Amino acid sequence: MDLTLLPPDITAAHSGFELAVAACADLDALMRLKGEFTGRDGSHAARMMDLLKTAPKEQKRELGAAINGLKNAWEESIKKRQSELEASKKRGTSLASSWDPDLPPPMPAHGARHPLNRLMDRLVDVFRPLGYHVEEGPETETEAHNFDGLNIPEDHPARGSADTFYFAAHEGKLLRTHTSPVQVRVLKRLAPDIEKLGGIRFLAPGRVYRKDEIDPTHSPMFHQVEGMLVGHNIGMHHLKGTLAYAMKALFGPAADVRFRPSYFPFVEPGCEVDVRCPLCGGSGCRVCKGSGWVEILGAGLVHPNVLRFAGIDPTIWSGFAFGMGVERTAMMVSQTPDLRLFFENDQRFLKAMGGLD
Repeated sequence: MDLTLLPPDITAAHSGFELAVAACADLDALMRLKGEFTGRDGSHAARMMDLLKTAPKEQKRELGAAINGLKNAWEESIKKRQSELEASKKRGTSLASSWDPDLPPPMPAHGARHPLNRLMDRLVDVFRPLGYHVEEGPETETEAHNFDGLNIPEDHPARGSADTFYFAAHEGKLLRTHTSPVQVRVLKRLAPDIEKLGGIRFLAPGRVYRKDEIDPTHSPMFHQVEGMLVGHNIGMHHLKGTLAYAMKALFGPAADVRFRPSYFPFVEPGCEVDVRCPLCGGSGCRVCKGSGWVEILGAGLVHPNVLRFAGIDPTIWSGFAFGMGVERTAMMVSQTPDLRLFFENDQRFLKAMGGLD
């Protein structure tokens, strides 16, 4: 059959027809292809018949033969593929009918807790034997709890709209920038009973928000775990002993910990806590940026103004507080190069993180 009389788009469609037929995995796909090529309206066959009606008389015979040959070839291929698919479907039905009800059913895949939640649970488990319980607070906070109660002054950069998500016409409402407001709320709630309780100790895990650009190490939403202990005559030696125990429980008994002086408005004195890099053993690698140490958390003795704001007398009571970023710790433990992987719900990554515990 002479296809040169047909439009180029139809000859092009014909050249890929056999591959298209073979690619049809079920009868529905095959019927859609059949409609495209041989259907009554809008198909390639219908267009060719319209072309035949307007063709010059001397071309009608050759053009008609080409059209009929093409339609017959298409219909034959479709009929053959239809028989194959129907036979395959029949075999599948036959196999299904031979199902043995005594065999155990296939087990569906089980879900699991997200690696960040598992790490926060692990941190809680580390501190629970020391008498710490878990406290929670709202993610929508007030400036009084997020800043004022933590001795953060009015002119501190963290209070600016460049760093903090304020609500429109916020009237002091914002998305909390750390989990420390939970400290303020718990201290105020338990202050009247602190003597009867013999002190206060708790952990506060949760989500926090800051105006950070999304990149491999930053996100506008991330997680923190904060801890606080208030009692009589609490000093830096209590803080250092507690955190050294916690880091060894988290990273192994050989973990080496160091404390560096630092400043935070809500503690005095303040410090940053580093752990000798558990990935390179301190020899220097990409994770520790060649220093051999990785910063894990900030800590210090609770500032007297924080206790006063909650109604606790700092001449009688003292304490310490600490806070750590969950994502940073998870990235280090799992050697994950990009923080964004924890939020993309890629099943391959989440399955690989099954070993995080």
